[in-house]
Amino acid sequence: MDGEQELATHQGHPLRVLNVSKVQMNPYVLLLQEALAALGVQCSTSAGLSPRLARSWRGSVDLLHIHWLELLYEAPRLRQTLRRWLAVFLGLGRARADGCRVVYTVHNLSPHEPAYPTIHRLGDAIIFRWADAVHVHDEEARRRLAAMHGRLRGVHVIPHGSYVGAYPNTCSREDARQRLGLGQDHFVFLFLGQIRPYKGVEDLITAFGQMADASSELVIAGHVHDPVYASELSVQTRGNHSIHTWFEYVQDREVQYFMQACDVCVLPYRQVTTSGAGVLAFSFGKPIVAPALGGFVELCADGRGFAYDAADSDGLRHALQQARQAEIAEAGHKALAWAEAHRWSSLAPRVVAMYREALGTPG
Repeated sequence: MDGEQELATHQGHPLRVLNVSKVQMNPYVLLLQEALAALGVQCSTSAGLSPRLARSWRGSVDLLHIHWLELLYEAPRLRQTLRRWLAVFLGLGRARADGCRVVYTVHNLSPHEPAYPTIHRLGDAIIFRWADAVHVHDEEARRRLAAMHGRLRGVHVIPHGSYVGAYPNTCSREDARQRLGLGQDHFVFLFLGQIRPYKGVEDLITAFGQMADASSELVIAGHVHDPVYASELSVQTRGNHSIHTWFEYVQDREVQYFMQACDVCVLPYRQVTTSGAGVLAFSFGKPIVAPALGGFVELCADGRGFAYDAADSDGLRHALQQARQAEIAEAGHKALAWAEAHRWSSLAPRVVAMYREALGTPG
């Protein structure tokens, strides 16, 4: 620990990092900070970024670590979005002028459903120019970052940390299935997470229906942001008693019931950079079915998942059938082994090394 503690200092004091993130439902930042704190890093958080906030941080923060940039300024109306956008980048400029270094974690290379794409593109151009270090979670994201934004310098590939132990996990498979009303001997596919059009849930419903497998069930659980979209999905699932929907936010304490009840998690996304949902599935020992896009390629490797060609109209159905016929328990063991090997405690020293390089004091 002594060497690690030395690694987490800067100019004679503990390294002081402020994570800027508006996301609260995903424990990513919290888990990162806990692992960094174990190495002696002083961590704090802010849900916003503005000139006023930047002035308040002067002299007390060495480095800003920014997550989900677009969520810091997105708003329903253009004028409000522009006002927030301006505040974010004026604040970022103020912090840089005061000596703060900037690290940006790329959770999404492109916003999934941007209302104002030009504003997002301008924001990306600035952050990739100003950031002293850029963090991506896999090599595919590094390649896409270079191709899309020309960013080559200071790009660090550090995998997404797992969620092992982050959620309650005390119920049995039998209890979970009884709670959700699922057949004990059936094969259960699960989609869990916020439900938005880019995640392709309607494609999953169609592919599952085409399987015509009376011993399989599909569970779709998560908050649907658009009521119209929720109605469309309800119409699509109507009459299929093998499909069960919970169109509401799944509380942390309830995640275990859905995860323990399923055999495999299905993530039929139409676009993706990094998938926290895939990492969550692995953390409960569940393999995934996912398109061969972005971070899914590495996650599905070595028998941990079932990847399919997103351009193949039958690809998802074939992948569901492949999972149905596979030695699913073995795939689950491999998924959990990946999650155990990617605990945040094992990744935190690499994050600190990235911070030190951004500060100009590499170890």
